[in-house]
Amino acid sequence: MGHVGIYRTIFPLTSETFIGQQISRLRKYDPLVISRSKLSETEFHHVSISDNDLFRFKQILFWLTRHPVLFGSSSHLSALDLIHAHFGADGVYVLPLVKKLGLPLIVTMHGCESEIFRRQLQNPWKNRGDLKYQSISFLRNEKQLMERASTFIAVSKFIQDKLIALGYPKEKVVLHHIGIDTEKFIPAPRDSGSRYILCVGRHVSKKGIDTLLKAFARIHKKHPNVDLVQIGSGELTDFLKALSGQLEIEHKVKFMGAQPYSKVLEWMQNAEIFSLPSQTGTHGSHEGLPMVFKEASACGIPIVSTVHSGIPEAVVNGVTGFLVPERDDQLLSEKLDTLLSDRALGKKIGLEGREYICENFDIQKQTKKLEQIYDSVIERFRSSNSQ
Repeated sequence: MGHVGIYRTIFPLTSETFIGQQISRLRKYDPLVISRSKLSETEFHHVSISDNDLFRFKQILFWLTRHPVLFGSSSHLSALDLIHAHFGADGVYVLPLVKKLGLPLIVTMHGCESEIFRRQLQNPWKNRGDLKYQSISFLRNEKQLMERASTFIAVSKFIQDKLIALGYPKEKVVLHHIGIDTEKFIPAPRDSGSRYILCVGRHVSKKGIDTLLKAFARIHKKHPNVDLVQIGSGELTDFLKALSGQLEIEHKVKFMGAQPYSKVLEWMQNAEIFSLPSQTGTHGSHEGLPMVFKEASACGIPIVSTVHSGIPEAVVNGVTGFLVPERDDQLLSEKLDTLLSDRALGKKIGLEGREYICENFDIQKQTKKLEQIYDSVIERFRSSNSQ
């Protein structure tokens, strides 16, 4: 059995359960989670600066220097064959440790941080502290990361094309979709007493929740027994609640705030439609390929979303859902109305979505493919070092 280090600066985060799910499905590789900050205990072996009595001081020092000595000399680290970092900035943070251990590095790119960080730095007064320093650190070391990392995993074809256009070596960028648990996200009998459209997403501009509110306002009188349930929180919460008031739909929109993973699943299985009309946000931010689309489809729920980033790779327009242009609340409302008016069509589309996700995004199948990437990277790295 091989040994892989999974690096995430802060772990585990409730918004990133997909990382833990992927780790738990590894079979050929024994995983070791490596992080600067460990927020809670997990089922995985873990090496973290947080374990030291001086962890606050050491975390700040690592944030500033990225020095590998701060992780100590754990025997778990010396046994590793590979390190896999999630997100480009994390690849930069773990790079000195990778060099010290003499290991190959894989970085999963969930977005194009190069573009995002550059736009953030255009407004330095708005973006300060950790975010600003992370942006500077990443951009300063991005070229080194391109040279040193063995492989960059793009979570969507959209991200793959973006990375290559930004100068990442084409031969190093591979497409790999992260899978979901299709045995956990399953269709279930729905509560016939309630009808609602479900939206799950953080309250940030790229999620397009403002567009969804405008679309729902167009049709809520035609469907008076249908609510809009929104799960999430963030910097735009007050704005979105105020917007629902301006649109006179505050009595039909339920802002649930952040919810535990188990509750999200319950809301999803009872929903009639899932809608998250993602859009290009501030600083040019965009989605990678949000897991929530795969999860909703696996539950047999029809999707109404947008032609944005990697979403068309998970949602087949006209087959497993409907996709409209970004920020087009009128066309979005028409697609929502179509499904609310023809529930048999919604059920048919939902079942097509379930079949599509099970075939293309099952976590067991996808993690096996990930382990094949691990095998290939380790083999190439050892071969090049032996010459």
